[in-house]
Amino acid sequence: MSDTLVASRPRPRRVRLVVGATLQVGLTLGLLGLVVTQWGLSPFTSAARALPWWAVVAGLGLGAAGVVLQALRWRLVARHLQISLPVGPAVARCWQAAFLNSVLPGGVAGDALRAADDSSDAEAPDARRALASGFAAVAAERLVGTTVVLVAAAVALLGPVPLVGVACLAGGVVTAAVAWRWLRVLPLRDLALVLLLSVAGWAAFVGMFVLAVVVVAPDVEVSLAPGLATVSVAAMSVPVTVGGWGTREAAAGWIFMVRGLDMGTGVTVSIGYGILALLSTLPGAAILAVRVVPRWREAGRARHRRREG
Repeated sequence: MSDTLVASRPRPRRVRLVVGATLQVGLTLGLLGLVVTQWGLSPFTSAARALPWWAVVAGLGLGAAGVVLQALRWRLVARHLQISLPVGPAVARCWQAAFLNSVLPGGVAGDALRAADDSSDAEAPDARRALASGFAAVAAERLVGTTVVLVAAAVALLGPVPLVGVACLAGGVVTAAVAWRWLRVLPLRDLALVLLLSVAGWAAFVGMFVLAVVVVAPDVEVSLAPGLATVSVAAMSVPVTVGGWGTREAAAGWIFMVRGLDMGTGVTVSIGYGILALLSTLPGAAILAVRVVPRWREAGRARHRRREG
């Protein structure tokens, strides 16, 4: 077989990524298509119209708080894996990752870039292990956050739907066990701080969903909102769609129904939350542009120099 034919074969890893992303986009469109089939475009238009400017500002503030708390958690874990990262660059990378996670399939591409970023704003004594340590730090801190989300959902569901609550608890145990591989090097005080930052970050996004309940569905009793938010936000942690769209709406409609509320109202609230969450990540788009555009220009100049040479 000729070298040309071998070279022309698509790389298996790239094929898997393309197939996986295609399936995730398809699932997202399929779930949102079910929403349109059942309720038309009303949940989307109603959610968008119901969001006043002050809710958008509040959502941006809550999203920013979540990003900062994640950055602090990441720095703490990374420090014990021999990576030093200043607060500013950590926040910038996390905000950039939040934006990419919101618009790309799977919800982890932004974190992969955050871990692999070769910028000079992080220091590691062992350059050969820097990449592996970077991925370990990101994986560990994300898994801690996922553990908190799943355990909170389990607490909310053990009463009304025990089987689903137990499933969430089991998922939390698994994510905690995997994270422990890297977290065991942390002293007890720092482990407690990582957990505290994770709970605070979770509370910020639950607060954003509660805000969506208040402005999109004011007739829903506010005391129910945290439980509804906990389950809906947990559905976003399953990396099978684009930015959590579709799975979040399905979970919100379901938990609203379990609580004796209108399923369509839950879907509309979830869409309102999705809009707030997406808007809160837009500063990450600006950060991405600031960080990437100079590299593109430098790459273009390098290609030009090679052609001239």
